[in-house]
Amino acid sequence: MEGLKWSELAARYEQLARKTERLTAEIETCEAYLKAMLDFTYKHGAKYPMATVDEIVKAVHAVESDRRQHLLNVRFEKSPLTACLNGGEKTDSRKPLL
Repeated sequence: MEGLKWSELAARYEQLARKTERLTAEIETCEAYLKAMLDFTYKHGAKYPMATVDEIVKAVHAVESDRRQHLLNVRFEKSPLTACLNGGEKTDSRKPLL
């Protein structure tokens, strides 16, 4: 982080914070749709070919997994920025900054 201005660090942190919010919302959407699909399958699954249902559920799960990996990468990038912006001080562990 050496050589970067505080304003540049803060701007990058804000960009990563917005990405974190977007990815979290996308993950929550995937979770909700997976739950809805599983509930629907429980109630009406016998009407549909299970191989097709399986493919659909796995496709949504793959999207969720991709978003989780991306979120991990964003949090990893955000961690040292958080430390720099906090002056390198340790913060209260009960208040996650990520």
